[in-house]
Amino acid sequence: MKKLTDKQEKFAQLVVKLGNQSEAYRQAYDVSNENAEWIASKASHILAEDNIRSRVEELREQTKKAHAIDRDRMVKYNLRLVEAWEELWELGKKENKNKEEIQRFYLCKDLVKGSDYKSCLAEISKLTGLYEPEKKEIKDTTHKSEWG
Repeated sequence: MKKLTDKQEKFAQLVVKLGNQSEAYRQAYDVSNENAEWIASKASHILAEDNIRSRVEELREQTKKAHAIDRDRMVKYNLRLVEAWEELWELGKKENKNKEEIQRFYLCKDLVKGSDYKSCLAEISKLTGLYEPEKKEIKDTTHKSEWG
């Protein structure tokens, strides 16, 4: 693999740290016009280079290992939030709550919001492959040529 320049290395590290290619490009290459429309395109082209893409993948793997993050852990974390919201929902519907249930209700209320529930379900769906796009074959019949 070809050695990265200092700016390419900084770009790769910022892509991993920020999660935003355009912002990584702005910071790594010290762009004066931060609103330039070409930044996203340039950042995408740079990231498509084999040596830079490989470095970004390597840095992501290091980050995952350092923080012990994997798909199973993320699914479990999101499931806990979903379960806490569902518990909150059930406690909220209950008419005569005892003292412990009232305390639990307010604890759950402080921990999760309805938007957390929805976003956690969406994240679980993504992580488990439920959002995989359907693959459809599309045949173009609008163009005719002499050879078919």
